[in-house]
Amino acid sequence: MIKKIVLLNLLILIKFLGFSQIEDFKEKFELPNEVAETSGLLFLNGKIITHNDSGDAPNLYELDSLTGNLLRTINISNATNLDWEDITEDETYIYIGDFGNNNGNRTDLKIVRITKADYLNSNSVTADFITFSYEDQTDFSIRTNQHNFDAEGFVVLNNSLFIFTKNWADFRTNLYKIPKTIGDYTAEKISTANVEGLITGATVNSKAYLLCGYNSAAIPFIVYIERSTIFADDIFIAGFNKTSLNSNELEQFSQVEAITSFDNGKFYISREKVNSNGINLPQKLYEFKDDRLKTLNTGEYQLENLEISPNPTSGIINISNSEDIYGLSIYNALGKEVIQKSNVNSQIDVNNLPKGIYLIKVYFKDTSTIIKKFIKL
Repeated sequence: MIKKIVLLNLLILIKFLGFSQIEDFKEKFELPNEVAETSGLLFLNGKIITHNDSGDAPNLYELDSLTGNLLRTINISNATNLDWEDITEDETYIYIGDFGNNNGNRTDLKIVRITKADYLNSNSVTADFITFSYEDQTDFSIRTNQHNFDAEGFVVLNNSLFIFTKNWADFRTNLYKIPKTIGDYTAEKISTANVEGLITGATVNSKAYLLCGYNSAAIPFIVYIERSTIFADDIFIAGFNKTSLNSNELEQFSQVEAITSFDNGKFYISREKVNSNGINLPQKLYEFKDDRLKTLNTGEYQLENLEISPNPTSGIINISNSEDIYGLSIYNALGKEVIQKSNVNSQIDVNNLPKGIYLIKVYFKDTSTIIKKFIKL
């Protein structure tokens, strides 16, 4: 338990040291009428893919990423659209989440899976199916918008699908995990997070997860969760950052429904059409950037793979690429700076540090920074 608390403190410190914000949020274009209830987004082969939620045929809609014009309609001939809520991908497949469950009584939750090759080569494709149920759901009575077993966001990561629920009852989100292979599964509950809102979409890259949603006042928001190699499945263990999208970015009552990346550190987010109680907002696509999710170019990748050895160490650590470094700071597990150096050479003496786990923040001459963990024996 003590070791887990120390690691948790280190993860929180890493997030504090590397925090930045969503920028350049702007409208891209109005979406076609065919996707007034846009509910998922994917960027593939230079095109935008979206779909509607319940009430539409089992169609994917391919849009021109510059104009928003509808280019193709792709029908999944052996599927139905009971309540499609998100879309994601891996190297081989496109996955569509037919797991919308406003009433809480569905016993046929599924993931629709098609090959990318089929999608790219035909306007009519067939699918395989992954079916599942939640391990902790025992009540299947109708409880419209009063339960925690709806879902509108999911991602593929390694060999699993991670599903984020839309909790009507407590405005949290639960994280569930199932295999991404064909079969019938019981979704394992991994963790829960108090996001204080309804999660409606998700995306992930090598750096972090981004979720979108809106709160009880119908104000949209984005949640940032840094990926950890220490706690790979329990992604909420070190917390998250939540950014409300104010009136300068999106109008109140904007029902944001989906999020996806389209370039390095750049993202699309969609809003479905809203026409009720005197509120009339058309369906639109927006874009923004978040440098926290920007992946590395070749030169940056070499710096990211800075080596600290030996690790663990009993007294001296060797640092690779020292010629590119102009300074460093070392922090203990409580976040206190215990060593600060400039004019760094390839060896750092840590003999005087007590045994424990430390973070070393390295400052490079090109103004980039890297945070690494090491253990002092």
